[in-house]
Amino acid sequence: MTSLMPNNLYIALYIRTDPPQPNNFHWTLYHHHYHHDSASPATGTKYHIINESTGWIATHGRESCILKTFLLFGLVRIASVPWDATDAIDRSIRMYDSQLNAMGVTCRTWLFRVLRDLQEDEHALQGVDLEALEEELTQWGYGFIKMRVVDPQSAVLSNIEVLAYITANPPRRPPNPPPNSRNWVPSPDLRDHNTVVKEIHNYVSRLSPHILKYPRYTPEGIPAQTQTQTQTQTQTQTQTQTQTQTQRPAPLDQSAPIDDALRELIQRLQPFGLTKGEVLMIINLGVGLHGSSMGEDGGEEGGEQLEEAEGVGEQDGEMPNGVDEMQVDAQGEEEGVGAEEAAGELSEDDYGALALLDTVIEEREERLSNEDVGMVLTIIRETLGPKGENRPVDGAG
Repeated sequence: MTSLMPNNLYIALYIRTDPPQPNNFHWTLYHHHYHHDSASPATGTKYHIINESTGWIATHGRESCILKTFLLFGLVRIASVPWDATDAIDRSIRMYDSQLNAMGVTCRTWLFRVLRDLQEDEHALQGVDLEALEEELTQWGYGFIKMRVVDPQSAVLSNIEVLAYITANPPRRPPNPPPNSRNWVPSPDLRDHNTVVKEIHNYVSRLSPHILKYPRYTPEGIPAQTQTQTQTQTQTQTQTQTQTQTQRPAPLDQSAPIDDALRELIQRLQPFGLTKGEVLMIINLGVGLHGSSMGEDGGEEGGEQLEEAEGVGEQDGEMPNGVDEMQVDAQGEEEGVGAEEAAGELSEDDYGALALLDTVIEEREERLSNEDVGMVLTIIRETLGPKGENRPVDGAG
């Protein structure tokens, strides 16, 4: 948070759709200031409204790491605020909380109405043309959605996405050496690549077998060969290569049930403010799912990123639908998250998952209540659990 200036107001924009669309962002207001009663004093307050199934509601609250929040793509400083005006600014921003649905606002129109009130009543943002500011930010956001990741190494994949890619795009079998040849090196030399692929299958079967129970991770017509390969570890590498040699690479426009499941998971987790790394760890560990790595000896390794395989898609100049791409499909503001099931205290079976979440989510007790944890676990089970493949994906309103 050292790059943000204390006692300043910022507008934060979040991506909402995949692919991103112009004028379709989530708009929030962020006041960065000091909390002298906090262990991390350089924090702030995030002001925004979200559209739940029952209508628009205010979800303001303290934010200790806004630069790490999920789907954020930028903040713009709009004004400085005297330290002694913090309480007045807070009251003015919260003034419409009880009448949001009667006003017929959206997150964007609410934000600029609040800024207009701050100009008139609190004498903030003096000399700022709010209409020009809105247009400038909209164009800035539109410029952002046209940018593309050009460095495959900058994309971070979950373990199940790496497994899906190498299964749908098996390695080629190296050519046979000519007779009576010594020190012969095949061209292209894929021996190391094939070894990495084999080790990934071994890793999944031994340390993360729970991800094999996720929704199907290969498109229709392509067998999930890892599930059969990992059960026949005694086969030689040549036999495994021969088996994958006969499989054609998956078309880029084909999706698998796991793609829909991950999109829905990310979409429904957005209201909880989890970071990208936290969501990745939840997916890798299968938090809250029965038989996941959290209850096994190898659970700690089960959450590791397969860094050696993150560049697999680079070989053909293509990238699979990774988390970086799928995360922009989030419209979690308009999703119900099964609050009825999660209300109240956690069940006994959920306390093991709670302990794991405490190690995955930074400052979990400050950011998520036990009720929130119950809702998060319900979402995970509904999307990644055994029945996740057959659940329809709820469209956001």
